[in-house]
Amino acid sequence: MNFSNLNISENILKVLKEREINQPTEIQQKAIPLLKENKDLIGLSQTGTGKTLAFAIPLIEKIDINDEFVQAIILCPTRELCQQLLGEIKILSKYVKGIKAVALYGGADITNQIYNLKRRANIIVGTPGRVLDHIKRHTLKLGGVSTLILDEADEMLNMGFRNDIETIIKKTPIERQTVMFSATMNNEIMQLAKNFLNSPVELKIGQINQTLSNIEQTYFVVPKDKKKRALHSLLQEIEKGTTIIFCNTKAMVGGVQSYLEKQGYPLAVIHGDMPQSQRSRIMKSYKNGEIDILVTTDVSARGIDVNDILNVINYDLPQNLEWYIHRIGRTGRAGKKGYAWTILNSQEQAKKLKEIERKTNSIIKLSKLNLDGVTTIKENNNFKKRGKKLNTKKREIRNPNNNLDKYLIKTKKGNKLGIKTKTLRNVHKSKIKTQTTKQKKANELKEVRNSNKKNDIIFSKKVLKQKNKK
Repeated sequence: MNFSNLNISENILKVLKEREINQPTEIQQKAIPLLKENKDLIGLSQTGTGKTLAFAIPLIEKIDINDEFVQAIILCPTRELCQQLLGEIKILSKYVKGIKAVALYGGADITNQIYNLKRRANIIVGTPGRVLDHIKRHTLKLGGVSTLILDEADEMLNMGFRNDIETIIKKTPIERQTVMFSATMNNEIMQLAKNFLNSPVELKIGQINQTLSNIEQTYFVVPKDKKKRALHSLLQEIEKGTTIIFCNTKAMVGGVQSYLEKQGYPLAVIHGDMPQSQRSRIMKSYKNGEIDILVTTDVSARGIDVNDILNVINYDLPQNLEWYIHRIGRTGRAGKKGYAWTILNSQEQAKKLKEIERKTNSIIKLSKLNLDGVTTIKENNNFKKRGKKLNTKKREIRNPNNNLDKYLIKTKKGNKLGIKTKTLRNVHKSKIKTQTTKQKKANELKEVRNSNKKNDIIFSKKVLKQKNKK
């Protein structure tokens, strides 16, 4: 089957052809005809299955360009996903006149958003919080909405947007088409569907709550005080490629960032408190391949449209099953191989991960990390590329006049020829400076004590001489 069999307009087919998108995915084949018939729908599918096109194509074809009111609203959990959806709609409607889509999300200039809304916007893509803000300001009216789409519904509920979502839905007409897409199914999703969808058709693509089969999953158990060291060792070991590291909190992101930057890794960070302009700039650099490593909180687990992410590293165990699925869903997309690595610090966490393994019907392998690996110079391509900027100083100096496996080792009494070894121990410059400072203080204190002793001896001799004279 191809897209022409789905009764899609020539203007959209032309765009798909230009983008070399020829074969519809399973969810596109099943969802597009149902949505064109104006039916309510619950779509359960994993990330990367093509659901954006599945709802965007029928939506664009449904818009009446002569109607001056907002006709469709798409709610999604993050700013990044808003931007991604807006960009997709604009591309698909390239040859369709009159489509005016506006993105509404926090962290952006609200005045500019109000200006765009007044220019007869007919499609709104927004996060629940900012959409509700515009409704309260009376800058957005949803009385003319005929299509409501909840994208990544489970994530919006996880983020605590349920009340906002219900308030927004109640502002739309009862006679509307309601579409809900989610990667997982839980009680809250079922309750929301029961309250606001009218006899919905349920599409299940693959098994519910199952991670993609082409993601190789591995976990490690290390002491809590050696997690950063373990992360450093893992980055040396894994295949070089676009990597995303997930932490549970902003503070943890800062700690990982500080540590890895000291090791010389070029990286970027994203968290919820960043200004939108800064986040957009960082994501652009990451997408363009200027930065290999992105350290982030779960704010970026959704909506990152980056091709060929090779490695997903869970520096912290996600708080629930859904977040684990969405994190690792950043890799292994479009049939490509991906790798998910999870660093644990207790057997209790290992039990939780085993529960995730059971529920997702997948295999998560236990492996070991060489925690001494961070002190070893590894002569391989991955290390040369990743570790070339390590902020370290060698204690051993290679002796060019002797066997390559022998080294001159610095000692207090001078340099001595070391034993035959291929291991170079590295010490951070900061530690060397600290040791030097401590040594200086110790020497100064020693000098003071010796000086005091000399003065005491001189004083005692003078007193003795005076007694002898008497």
